[in-house]
Amino acid sequence: MAAMMDEPWIAPHLGSWASTILFSPFTMADEAYHRAWKMQPPDYGGNANRFSVEIFHNGFFSGLHEDLLYIDGSQDFFDNCNVDTWSILWIHDFLSGLGVQMDEKMQVFWCKPGKDFSDGLLCIENDADIVSMIEAARVHKTLSLFVDHTNFVKSLRSDVLGNARIEEDAVELLQNASGRVVENEQSASAREVEHERMDMADMAVPCEKKRRGKQSFDEPVDEETDLDFYDSDFDAEDGDDDIFSATVDRSVNDNNEPLEITELEDDAGLDNEDLQLTKEQQEELQYKFKQFNAEVDMEHPDFKTGMIFANVKELRAAITAYSVKERVKIKKVRNESGRIHAVCLGECPVGNYSWFLKASEDNRKEAMVVKNYCGKHLCERVWELKALTATFLTEYFIDEFRDNQKMDLQTFANKIQRKFNMCPNKWKLRRARKQALIKIHGDEAEQFSLLRDYGHELTTKNPGSKFFLSTNKSNKNGELKEHFATLYWSYDACKRGFLEGCRPLICIDGCHIKTRYKGVLLTAVGIDPNDCIFPIAMGVCEVECTSSWEWFLTTLRDDLNITNTGNFTVMSDRQKGLIKAVQTVFLDSEHRHCVRHIYQNYHKKHKGETLKNDLWAIARSTNIPSWQKHMDKLEADSPSAFDWVSELPPNTWIKAFFSDLPKCDMLLNNHSEVFNRKEHIYLSPGALNHCRKKVLLLQLREKLCQLQEGESRLPKQEVP
Repeated sequence: MAAMMDEPWIAPHLGSWASTILFSPFTMADEAYHRAWKMQPPDYGGNANRFSVEIFHNGFFSGLHEDLLYIDGSQDFFDNCNVDTWSILWIHDFLSGLGVQMDEKMQVFWCKPGKDFSDGLLCIENDADIVSMIEAARVHKTLSLFVDHTNFVKSLRSDVLGNARIEEDAVELLQNASGRVVENEQSASAREVEHERMDMADMAVPCEKKRRGKQSFDEPVDEETDLDFYDSDFDAEDGDDDIFSATVDRSVNDNNEPLEITELEDDAGLDNEDLQLTKEQQEELQYKFKQFNAEVDMEHPDFKTGMIFANVKELRAAITAYSVKERVKIKKVRNESGRIHAVCLGECPVGNYSWFLKASEDNRKEAMVVKNYCGKHLCERVWELKALTATFLTEYFIDEFRDNQKMDLQTFANKIQRKFNMCPNKWKLRRARKQALIKIHGDEAEQFSLLRDYGHELTTKNPGSKFFLSTNKSNKNGELKEHFATLYWSYDACKRGFLEGCRPLICIDGCHIKTRYKGVLLTAVGIDPNDCIFPIAMGVCEVECTSSWEWFLTTLRDDLNITNTGNFTVMSDRQKGLIKAVQTVFLDSEHRHCVRHIYQNYHKKHKGETLKNDLWAIARSTNIPSWQKHMDKLEADSPSAFDWVSELPPNTWIKAFFSDLPKCDMLLNNHSEVFNRKEHIYLSPGALNHCRKKVLLLQLREKLCQLQEGESRLPKQEVP
């Protein structure tokens, strides 16, 4: 509400009734709504408290008196307004929602229903004006409001306001002024005649004492004689102009003579500084057309003669959007960089009564301007359009894909069906979805070419971080090209934090990247004092094998400056080539295996809940007697399962044989599994990491965001 008080338009109008309005509840904002395009007006029936408001804005007043018009404006409706809560603040709310710029010059007028601008245009200034609007709204269910952005009517043309009181006062002032002029002229004429007669009386012969029945000036005047009568202008001998003025009506034109019309205008308005316009301002005022706003108007294109488009590309996009919205076939018979001529290809008759649009480049605006337009359609709507292209669908539904990047084709087709009543084929849907994802994430090949720039920026802005990129060169068709091979990167803060404050336990894991160029993402994470995930380093390689794991673990060991590997414990699953790589690089380290992956291999041959519980009981054994007890039970339940378990090294998966150095008896590698997924879930069949489907450079940024926001933190848990 304080923001409303600061507005230059609304602040001067808040008078004694401001306290009532400022503390009234905003109940109307929940009920009144902006009428959408082509929506039918509501039927209020017998409800006398509801009405609609029609607002004309972004235009200007032009003309005088009966010729006053509102030109080149936009029209919007607000329905379901309530007379009980109607105030000037709701007008401010509506104008703000329409994006109207409110300043000191802006004024809002309303026109009484059934009247025109000459006698019904009133300025909304105080509480009395709002009361008048409410009284009119109870009878007439639609009120018209006009926004004067330049204060034209009030400051420069105040004599044309349609206010009966102002007109009466103006007429009265003119009559009084005319009466005083006539009276002064008659008095001056009478004084001149009197002086002339007195001079003639002094020079006259004494014997001539009477002329034409009048007394001589030398004779005594009778007391009952009215000298004013003899010296007045009503004497016929002094002329008949006064009689003609009193008896003849000048407004009657018997001889059809041309009338001289003198326009009375206030000189103060002509001296106003606002009229001193430059040549450029005069041209801008003369050629002020309606501007097409692509961000708003592209949803429902509505062409008009004189409408301005920024360029020919924007006009073509608007014509395509109109064709899809209306489901009509539009052809551009002339499609040039400076001229567009579009016609309807349906069953509309050829001529001036069918839909067509002609636009060309205007040098005054340096833009495309609609010269001729006819919006009538006599053809039927179609169900298939070439204008409904994959590019159009991508641009229209780009925000939908930003919200749901996993949208399937069926859901996408349903959205198009509800929006346009058309359904393109699955190939077009697939192309549109692919283009949308490329627009959101960027092109994969382009992002691979930006890896060196990203690594240089990382090592420059964050000293101590490492970014190692290697490529393979190949000669294809006589051209030497570089291809991505491996990538390793780590952040300085993560490395220092792991070495100084975390347990000496390294969890490693790999996952496949679900992109066009595939690959494998390798990660190494640690355990912080709160048993939560602490990232250390990451890498990307082409395939998961012994050599790739040896490369990653060797780079990790050198990056952390580990010389004595016996102080560290490595935990992983039993992936291909990983066991051999750990034995080669971390020769003296304890290597633990994830019990859940062991159970997955165990379950293939030995099924059943009893055998499952026996396996987990063995893994959780914290001492030798307990381990021996559960092994005997497994042997009694299934000798084959006992033989399978006996082949596994006990120090890789049983707590009783773990080293005491890392101070951790964790059995699962869930920390690495969770870090490879953005969502905090455990590994399950069919659970896909949406991050794996993103291109490489986007993965680097997302992993960095996870580190900064702490998204990859999960307490220690064990799940059988």
